[in-house]
Amino acid sequence: MALLSWNDNYSIGIKKIDNEHKVLIGMINKAYDSIEKMEEQKVLLELISEMRQYAMDHFSTEEMFMKHYTYPETENHRKQHNHFMIYVASADNMMDADNNALDPYKVFKYLADWLKNHILVTDKQFGSFLMDKGVR
Repeated sequence: MALLSWNDNYSIGIKKIDNEHKVLIGMINKAYDSIEKMEEQKVLLELISEMRQYAMDHFSTEEMFMKHYTYPETENHRKQHNHFMIYVASADNMMDADNNALDPYKVFKYLADWLKNHILVTDKQFGSFLMDKGVR
């Protein structure tokens, strides 16, 4: 069962960023599916690590656009990215240290909700700003 399914409401109108959002959604769903299938903890930890790296790369992409186009909300947007990265790193470390430290269902539900809200509010505003600058 997918926690989050891509639809056109999530599009911010910037192809590169939309494609990266699709990958992040897929990674969250893949990790959630691995929990459902009761795969080994090692598999889940690998998926979290991959998602952590991909999110870092994705946030770098967004922040490159912010810098290039002098986005006025850069600081707030970066704070949200940092919050996500801190949460993922903390969850990764806790799950690696103790199999029972966290409920993985809650972790990925939180990440799916965070990503959904971030895309629909913060990234939508950013996408509108970029589109006004002629970026597609």
